[in-house]
Amino acid sequence: MKLAFADAYRYVADPDHLDVTPEELLDDGYLASRAAEIDPNRAGAPTYGVPKRGGTVYLTAADADGRMVSFIQSNYYGFGSGVVVPGTGISLQNRGAGFTLEEGHPNRVGPSKRPFHTIIPAFLTEGGRPRTSFGVMGGPMQPQGHVQMVLRTVAWGQNPQAAADAPRWRVVEGRTVAVESGVPADVVDALTALGHDVTATAPEASFAFGGAQLIERLPGGGYAAGSDPRKDGLAIGF
Repeated sequence: MKLAFADAYRYVADPDHLDVTPEELLDDGYLASRAAEIDPNRAGAPTYGVPKRGGTVYLTAADADGRMVSFIQSNYYGFGSGVVVPGTGISLQNRGAGFTLEEGHPNRVGPSKRPFHTIIPAFLTEGGRPRTSFGVMGGPMQPQGHVQMVLRTVAWGQNPQAAADAPRWRVVEGRTVAVESGVPADVVDALTALGHDVTATAPEASFAFGGAQLIERLPGGGYAAGSDPRKDGLAIGF
């Protein structure tokens, strides 16, 4: 009841002015995360939670002539700005939330400026020719996921699906580093010995490790593609 009231007092309002939808508050994953905060042996004073927000979609395509496209779209928080382009049904994003009001900060809101954000449709070229079109959805996980995709496909020669399937790491803040449960125990022990605060999470338990989609142009012609098993999506040829 404490958790429910904390959320209710923060989010429940006139339906036309809600920050989140009822479906987001009743999402099974969100409810499970809230229930996990309950300690049956000790009373708590919980604050409101943060339902899953945003909705980033990444798409990559390549054709028989070797042309490749890397495309990402995200409304950011909820349904974005709440402004819809008349006659189109297109909801505009609210990435302006990434601005700051801090005096002197380079990302302070102002005219003719674009805010810091994590919309990163990635592309690799080799010898001036397209090599890999890819993206890793997931807010601040995007640049971290991109580094891991490049290392796996370029430095270690893994195919796109193997790179997408492999366990990932994620810097959270400070010394806290999250790793997926597939990361070997000796690696976790080594990180801990270095002073990192390591938490292990099953990939199916959270979308915090992002969702990758990749197409790689093969040296002999054709393509290899991969789609992240952590979320919906697929790699398909036609």
